[in-house]
Parts: sequence; C-alpha cells; structure tokens
Amino acid sequence: MSIRAANQSVKRFLIRVLRTALGSVEQKPRFEGSLDSIAILAQEKMGDAILLTPLFRNVRRAYPAVKIHVIAMSPIYPFFESDPHVDVVYRVKQNWIAYLSRIRNERFDVLFSTKDHPSFSFLLQSRLIKARFRVGIYHPYHEGFFHHLIERDFHQHIVEKNCALLDFLNIPYTREDCRPYLPEEKISDAVKTFVSLTKHRKCIGINLSAGESNREWPLKKWKAFLAKVKRPVVVFATADRIADKRILEKSFDHVISSPQTRSIREAGEMIRCLGVLVSPDTSLIHVASCTRTRVVGLYKADRDHVRRFYPYMIPNRMIISKTNRVEDIPVESVVGAVEELLKHRALTGMYFL
Repeated sequence: MSIRAANQSVKRFLIRVLRTALGSVEQKPRFEGSLDSIAILAQEKMGDAILLTPLFRNVRRAYPAVKIHVIAMSPIYPFFESDPHVDVVYRVKQNWIAYLSRIRNERFDVLFSTKDHPSFSFLLQSRLIKARFRVGIYHPYHEGFFHHLIERDFHQHIVEKNCALLDFLNIPYTREDCRPYLPEEKISDAVKTFVSLTKHRKCIGINLSAGESNREWPLKKWKAFLAKVKRPVVVFATADRIADKRILEKSFDHVISSPQTRSIREAGEMIRCLGVLVSPDTSLIHVASCTRTRVVGLYKADRDHVRRFYPYMIPNRMIISKTNRVEDIPVESVVGAVEELLKHRALTGMYFL
C-alpha cells in the first residue's frame, strides 16, 4: 500500500470514529426561515478562494443584510478580508484558542462546507460550529455530518458546486452569475503605469510558478517557447522564481520587463490586458476567468482534477501531460495552442498528449 493510500485509509477510519462518537444529524431537505447569518468553511488555496467569490456576491445580492462569516483554514486571510461581501474572517490556524473562543459563542442560520471530498478537520468543524442548517457537498463519508447534502457529479466544476448552495437557499442565478471576481484592492503606481503602457498591445502572458516542481515548466522550455513566439510577452512569477523571470526579460527583446506584483489583484490588473495567458495549473488560471482572458493551461496527468478546476467560462486550451510532470509537455504543443487561441476567440477544449 502506498503512503497516500495508507494516509487516506487512516483519515477515513478517523472520520467513521468521529461520526460514531458524535452521532448523525437529522436530515432537513428544504431551507426554511430567515437567513441572517451564514458561515462558510473555505478551502485552503488561493484558487479555491477565488472560486468562492460568486457565492458571496449572490448571497449578498439576495440578502443585503446577511452577515457572511468565512472560516479560513490557511494564510490567505487578506483575500477574504478585502472582499466587501464578507463581514467576518476567522484566522483559524493563526490562533486556534482565539478562534475557538470566538466561534463557540456564535450560532449561524447556515453553515456550508466547501469540501467535495472527506476532510477530517472540515467535518470536525462542521459539527463544532453551531448552525440551524449544516450543508455540505455529497460524498458517502459526509453522510451523518450535515442536515443537507448537495448532490452533484464529482467532476462538476468547483465554482458550480459552490453556487449550488444557492439552489438550497432558493436564490435564483444564471451561469454568468457564477463567474468569479477579484475584490477591490489598492494597486501600486508601478503596476498602474505598466498597465497603461501595455494595455493596447495584447501581450502574451506566461506564468512560471505553480508551487510544486512537478506542476511547472522548466526554464529551458520557456526559453524554447519564447524563441518561437515573437509577440510581446509579460512574465509572471512568485518570489522563488523571480531570478528566472529576470533571466527571460534580459534574454529576449520581445519580453517586456514588468514590475513584481504584490497581490493577486495586481496580477489580475495585468492579466486583464493580455491577449492570452499561458500558465500551469494554479490560481492565475482562475484570475483569468475573472478578467475574461483566454488561457492555455498546462496540467499534469490528473484528469479528475482538470475536470473540476478547468478555466471557467473563458476560451481556453488545456494541455494535459502524458505523465505526472508538466515538464513533459512539448514546447510545440504549447506554441500551437497559443496560436490557435489567438486566431479563434471562442475555442475551448482539452488536448491529451
């Protein structure tokens, strides 16, 4: 048995123990009564946070006076805190004692857990937090923990699973209402100046960073890509790959030197001006959904993940490696996908290598 399989087995055993110890909650198939407060257990990554934003906006539109509380399980607190639709953000792992002291005195009309697969910590929180309706996304291991489970196909996009809570709350919405957004935030003068100078050039953007080596393209492949693409290019990178960003900016005349972004909102302002963004599977793909920017996404061989986190409601090409490493995607495949997107504005689809 692999380490991953062993960990999963232990986690599911603990979930069964938890369910037995706490007992199963009664089923409540319909939402009834007032909606004055809602608590949302948010997933840990920035991309997950972006895909939650349509839920905030639509709940606020239907219930202007509702208090929206976000239980944030990772250090992306400022993103939620900058959203005008969110009233309270709990910095859970920053100070567990302070969090438990605050949350135990609250009682919500609705608690929503955004995990569509078993998580011991999320299920424990779902039972510890007091709520009139506890709502989750269906999974066999979620049974007994919630008053209501939203049933959706496992491969449905995560943003649509989040918005499915609106159905339970009897809030009407359209598919366009599920488009994510970026909260307003102060933009640096350097980014403002750069955007004003490049917004009419429709540059190609390339993102070097994905947080894990097996999800990134190596520098030599980006160099080979840039040798074949002659349009103006803007390079995005997190702190660990700034050196590679500067190398590319110095090595190619058509790569435009750009300021380092300080937030996801600043990255969004620059992405809004692009003709197409080329990025590994990371939060910038979801930023492109916010800004309606075309995307070429680079993915490792995990088709289940691709179907749940593909570029949402934007023209795109998804290139999926034949291995568990993005670096095995050929340069020619990426160049071809960029050229196709630049020619055909409405193109979408997956390209399995």
